[in-house]
Amino acid sequence: MNQTSKKGDNTEHPTADAAVLSTTIHTEQAIAQAKEAFDHVAARSRDAMEQGLKTVNTITTMTRGNVDALIESSRIASGGLQTIAQDVADFSKQSLARTASAAQTLTQAKTTPDLMKLQSEFAQAQFNEAVNEFNKLSQTMFKTMTEIFEPLQRRAVKAAQIHDLMHGD
Repeated sequence: MNQTSKKGDNTEHPTADAAVLSTTIHTEQAIAQAKEAFDHVAARSRDAMEQGLKTVNTITTMTRGNVDALIESSRIASGGLQTIAQDVADFSKQSLARTASAAQTLTQAKTTPDLMKLQSEFAQAQFNEAVNEFNKLSQTMFKTMTEIFEPLQRRAVKAAQIHDLMHGD
């Protein structure tokens, strides 16, 4: 009986070993495939995270640049408005001085035609000064507006360039 059971063990044992070996191979292959899939997912997740960080950094840089451009424009606007206010104040002082001088001159007129002539000359001089001041003020305002929008225009161009780079245009 010992021989029979040894024979039976020998015939069944290779089949069991083959089954264990086959199961082990399939298990190792499944583990390798799962590890490969996990590594692939991890790599794609890492790439997506890096791309997300790059996008956040780009947006942060753009926002910082936009704020800097707004601050620069505000500084230019403030300086321009101060210049314009000073010019208007100076013109007003000069105009007041000319008006006081003209009033004194008008009081010294001896005749009505002299008075009319002096008043006409004063009115013409005031009109010419007002036109000159308006032209000067218009030029200052145009220059200031151009300077105010220049930093914003630079940022708009930069934003368009970055947009094109990010979207492959």
